[in-house]
Amino acid sequence: MTDLTVAPWHTICGRLVHAGAELCLFEYQILHPDGTRDVRHRLVEPDSTRVVAVDPAGQLALIWHWRYPLGYPAIELPSAPVEPDSDPQTAAQRALRDGCGLAAREWTGIGTITVATQAAGQTVHLYRAAGLHRTPQTLSDGERLAFALPYPVAVASAVTGAIQDAASIAALLHAEQQRLAGDWQPPDTRPPRPPRCRFS
Repeated sequence: MTDLTVAPWHTICGRLVHAGAELCLFEYQILHPDGTRDVRHRLVEPDSTRVVAVDPAGQLALIWHWRYPLGYPAIELPSAPVEPDSDPQTAAQRALRDGCGLAAREWTGIGTITVATQAAGQTVHLYRAAGLHRTPQTLSDGERLAFALPYPVAVASAVTGAIQDAASIAALLHAEQQRLAGDWQPPDTRPPRPPRCRFS
């Protein structure tokens, strides 16, 4: 029986291919159990965040974010990398402020996920923000545009694929699971029922 706790290769050596402010790329020579050699790469990025922030009107903060590897803008929750010697919540607060011009009085950690590809593995910290209010916003870099959707519409968009960012989908599903469990509720934005008429 295969032991899945043991790596199916042995790393012989490695070297740093590229070192930048936002990421590092390593190249490794590996040896398979059958004696064949192969080359693997590992892309090291800082941890990231995603923020589920719903305002008093039931609107979820979102970002129309141009992503260079995609070649087109993606719909995402506010996000920011976790800087060295900082904590994830500080990065989440920066994401909401710089991306949407918002601050929050209440912060709740709702989970942590790992986004992995053949060459990269990144930890993403998920938060829910409440008690939103406007704050001075950093000037836009031309790559992001903030907008909002009703929370139920955003959740449906994550399920149907209109929102495709995996970390944003995971954050919304975490938040929705907790809502269904009764841990929190977005504002009820349904129009009030008209009063009943009483006829004599």
